[in-house]
Amino acid sequence: MEILGTHKVTYDLLRTLAIQCHALDLAAYHLFVDSTCHGGLEKTKAAYQELFTASLLNLAIGLRTKFYQGVDHASTVAYVSNCGFLYKYRNNADLLTNFSIKDVCDKIIHADSVSRYLENGVKIPTTTFRGAEQEGKRSWELSMSVSLFSEGVLNWIDGVESANT
Repeated sequence: MEILGTHKVTYDLLRTLAIQCHALDLAAYHLFVDSTCHGGLEKTKAAYQELFTASLLNLAIGLRTKFYQGVDHASTVAYVSNCGFLYKYRNNADLLTNFSIKDVCDKIIHADSVSRYLENGVKIPTTTFRGAEQEGKRSWELSMSVSLFSEGVLNWIDGVESANT
């Protein structure tokens, strides 16, 4: 008896993961900058970072699985064009490129480093992913708002579901 067949990744699951990432992104400022929480802050930061990373990876893997199962990703560029910037560094030149939801997922999964800076007064943090492409080891950098990316994913899901009804 076959139980799974293919990996089951529903739009409802992706919606749940996007909401979780959105909430975690926006919670960082209120938890670590504008907070009454002071005791055990290092352990709280470590737990937050682990949860944030796990949630982002779960969303990225779920989305990539959906795309590899045949859902078109080329049409997703418009949904995430406002969430950040993707730079590819080649021959001492910076190339700013458009990206799809799948491209963001690839960068999240393959990043060599992830950094976030929380500043007083800036309630929506920017998360920066850095890595290198396999061929030629050309480096890249994706700086984005995870909450805006999550909103783009939610809008894309709504668009796909509306088109299928």
